[in-house]
Amino acid sequence: MNTTLTQCLRAALKLIRLQNKAQQGPATQTEFHFDSPTTASPLLRESHAKVHLNLAEKDPARLLAILEGALANAPQDLTIELIGPGILLHDNALMLFEELRNRESQTRLHIRARTCLIDGAVLLWLAGDTRSMRPDGWIQISALPLAPQSSGGGFHDGSILIEDEEPAHTDLRSIHRHINEWLPVHEIAGLRLFEKDLRELGVLDDEETSNHLTALFHAEVTNSASAEQAVQCPNKDNSRTSPPVSQSRPQNPTAPGAA
Repeated sequence: MNTTLTQCLRAALKLIRLQNKAQQGPATQTEFHFDSPTTASPLLRESHAKVHLNLAEKDPARLLAILEGALANAPQDLTIELIGPGILLHDNALMLFEELRNRESQTRLHIRARTCLIDGAVLLWLAGDTRSMRPDGWIQISALPLAPQSSGGGFHDGSILIEDEEPAHTDLRSIHRHINEWLPVHEIAGLRLFEKDLRELGVLDDEETSNHLTALFHAEVTNSASAEQAVQCPNKDNSRTSPPVSQSRPQNPTAPGAA
């Protein structure tokens, strides 16, 4: 894997996101409080919202309602913090992933893992535009299940015999297919990956690096604006710096005896 190329691509993507964010202007933060499975009550409708998603919740209706409530307010920036045991039923993970993927395009999504993640929870984390995790966190992708044989029923959608594969394995195969959009599943299946590994793979956003890039970008924007203003509005005193031609040439001295 070309680590240098991966880091360059990450830096370029960060600069693009920073440019878009600078054009949007500064954002203020709002935290959502969920009082019921179907109601999200924001303190204020601001441009930046944050919600905690407890993965210990087993009720899919409640999990979905939390995401729907946060996304319904269409904040410019939404931060989802994953807490709890770090594991989801495969079908629940696929449902929540679809909800996040189909969100309104104007909402920029950051997902922070405050817990270690396994399989479907990893997919949920990857659904963010940017992502972060606690320093000692890790993710784990289960080994690929053996591919079942086709049913041979003449269908073209890859149908399989029910007795050949458990439903959970079918869902895990779908999770692997989606995760493969960000990570090489065939290389990392069966491994536990830590912060350094994820940064090399280009899926973990380094907060310190992001802040440094933000400072550099804003400095560049400021310098470019100053240079453009200097070109459009030249110093009015510039015309006085060069004397008129008639004054810049020394006068010929008078020849002796000429009168």
